[in-house]
Amino acid sequence: MAFTEKVTRRLTYKPRSGKLVSQVLFVSFGGRQVSDSPLDIFRELQKTQPKLKKVWAVIDDAQEVPAGASKVVVGTPSWFAALAQSKYLVSNNNLPQYFRKRPGQIYLQTWHGTPLKRIGKDIDKNQLTEGYNNAMKREAGYWDYLVSPNQFSSEIFPRAFGFRGRLLETGYPRNDRLAKPKSQGLREKLGIAAGQTVLLYAPTWRDNARDEAGNWASVNNLEQIKLPSNFTLLYRGHTNTAASERKLSDGTIDVTDYPDVTDLYLAADVLVTDYSSVMFDFSVTGKPMLFLCPDLDSYRALRGFYFDFEKEAPGPILKSAAEVVQVLKTLPKTEAKFAQNYKNWRKKFNRLEDGKASARVVDAVFHA
Repeated sequence: MAFTEKVTRRLTYKPRSGKLVSQVLFVSFGGRQVSDSPLDIFRELQKTQPKLKKVWAVIDDAQEVPAGASKVVVGTPSWFAALAQSKYLVSNNNLPQYFRKRPGQIYLQTWHGTPLKRIGKDIDKNQLTEGYNNAMKREAGYWDYLVSPNQFSSEIFPRAFGFRGRLLETGYPRNDRLAKPKSQGLREKLGIAAGQTVLLYAPTWRDNARDEAGNWASVNNLEQIKLPSNFTLLYRGHTNTAASERKLSDGTIDVTDYPDVTDLYLAADVLVTDYSSVMFDFSVTGKPMLFLCPDLDSYRALRGFYFDFEKEAPGPILKSAAEVVQVLKTLPKTEAKFAQNYKNWRKKFNRLEDGKASARVVDAVFHA
């Protein structure tokens, strides 16, 4: 944290004084985005409680927020005031370590994905510092509600986070738009020609990979790919690696900074990922998925998986960009081969993805 922000916090963050304000503070990925489940919960609240004041946290005043909301820039006096005085807090990740919840505040944690890789307390303790464990314990202790997208996650989240509040097994609000997809014209905005097959590549980050500046390193195993002429490649880096330099093959469209990944799911025809939770969300669309995992053995050894990924994956697990190209040339055959796995996958993970998850969450938290 910058020196000036520390001074501002000491002077303006007063979590033990003043009255709570009837407003909702929304935080997505620490303010880096206006997206994910907090965005869909915001939209639902706009329909059901339009007069309730809504505030979005952003890291840059240039970031746009939806109509009907105001914004506060993280680290400014208005941010610290909103954090201390808002009755409702909605976040998809941990709030800063200095956050202290006040009596009367209601903290809704949506989290940000069904887990393939182990999370929280389920990660090998040798990889977690005592400081991280203590911070996670304190953070989870503040959560009044935790959203779970499915029964699978409901069995993991309380244990992994040390959560003792109310679990809301509702489906993911961020997937409501995938259950009832509508064309949003993004392909045209990105300059993609009609008739192109759009390939979205969205890898996750690596715990043990940093760049020279100390940022989490960008991951791109399609850096040298040469796709057939009728394919367009979109690259979506993980939020943790957004500050790292990205090397992309010619013709690739970088959508890392596009504010809402759900729009990208709707625009894409095929997903390529590795171990990212995007696999669970994208499967709501029913569109094909490929898994580019050249480091499968080492990644699994580092993080551990919650289920047999190789057995249950709803698409082929591939080792190289060349294999990706070969599969794309005969994609219908691959889809047929993995049809049963895909059906089983959706039954296991997507049962609640009916377009009404946001309404269920809002009813539980704001209409209780």
